[in-house]
Amino acid sequence: MEFKHYSVLLNETIEQLHIRPDGIYVDGTLGGGGHALEVCRRLGEYGRLIGIDQDADAIAAGSERLRDYEDRVTIVRSNYEEIQSVLKDL
Repeated sequence: MEFKHYSVLLNETIEQLHIRPDGIYVDGTLGGGGHALEVCRRLGEYGRLIGIDQDADAIAAGSERLRDYEDRVTIVRSNYEEIQSVLKDL
């Protein structure tokens, strides 16, 4: 199956996050990684992004999109409803 993704309200979301270069950010619905990519572009060497998705195609697409930032990204296959246990495990 081909995975298609369009980032909705991307600029508005990124603007409201006030991303710090050394911050830790969680994307509970990674999808194709559009929002996550914009977060990663603003992270410094100590920043971190954790992406969560339950869809294997979304994880593949997001992983590919974020490959240049793999040293700052952890991708977990899970449902965002399990976010507390995912973060606890990390």
